[in-house]
Amino acid sequence: MNVLDLPFNKILLIKKSDMPDTILMLENSVKYQNHLGTIHASAQYALAEASSGEILERNFGDWHGAYFPVVRRVEVKYKNPAKGRLFSTGFIDAYRAMKAKKELSEKGRTLVNVTVKIVDEGKNITFESTFTWFIAKAKN
Repeated sequence: MNVLDLPFNKILLIKKSDMPDTILMLENSVKYQNHLGTIHASAQYALAEASSGEILERNFGDWHGAYFPVVRRVEVKYKNPAKGRLFSTGFIDAYRAMKAKKELSEKGRTLVNVTVKIVDEGKNITFESTFTWFIAKAKN
């Protein structure tokens, strides 16, 4: 499943990033602003959550319905006010990804942490997070 095809992400117009070394992006728009004229915390969170799903998909591939991932826990730190377009970066620890694939194969479920950062046009880190995904074998 492509995270950009999810209805909520379509409403927000989250898209693939056009900036090198980033994953997804959110365009600059007044509809994302808060009462201070900076990008609302919820818009940043939505971009980060979508990005964590994209990173998960890049590391585990398309399961064609055999497994389903859901967010179990999230740790977030808002670092700086976000201004302009926002871009995401992130990763899954390679050793943990390998271990998770083994757990999925043997137990049918696992937990995976995905680290995501959001930067604005000025390259200021505005948001840091860890999304913990629960992945389980789909019940037929």
